[in-house]
Amino acid sequence: MKWTLEVVNNRLKAGKIGVAVRQRGDRLSLRATLPPKPASNKEHWHQQDISLGIYANVAGLQAAEAEAKLLGGRIASGEFNWSQYLEGGDCKDKGYRVSSCGY
Repeated sequence: MKWTLEVVNNRLKAGKIGVAVRQRGDRLSLRATLPPKPASNKEHWHQQDISLGIYANVAGLQAAEAEAKLLGGRIASGEFNWSQYLEGGDCKDKGYRVSSCGY
């Protein structure tokens, strides 16, 4: 299996996951249409990034693709909750930088 950002995003798109992996500097993040964060003044769902804080290498792309599928499933099933990605949630449990996962 090939592990480049383009190939990973093509697989996610083909699977209609609704989440993309993005590279910002040497780190990876997820981009999806999400509800406003709890302290936000916005009222409607909009495109937002969730920084994973993991490096843009083969292992990072593998982890990011798995996390994108998990996020897409949570969105599709109506089970998405920001607490899973803010301090104290799944983000911290997985070792991601908590400051990057939330605000």
